Amino acid sequence: MAETGETMIDLRNLAPPEPLERALDALLSLGNGRLRLRFSMEPLPLYGLLDRQGFGYLMDATGEGIELVIWRNEQHDDKP
Repeated sequence: MAETGETMIDLRNLAPPEPLERALDALLSLGNGRLRLRFSMEPLPLYGLLDRQGFGYLMDATGEGIELVIWRNEQHDDKP
């Protein structure tokens, strides 16, 4: 995945748990860019992980599913 810029991954036509697994794989290689993920349903388990790992994100529900934009939050500290 690119260090900067935005990468889009459409996960809408995959059966669970593959969308979540692919999203987690994409996060591992996320540099300073943004990751735009499209889901057919809201990825509720992903939100807590993003919060704990210091990622910023925005969710938008559209008529075509859920779109989630994720980026590294540089101001995050690792304190509980």
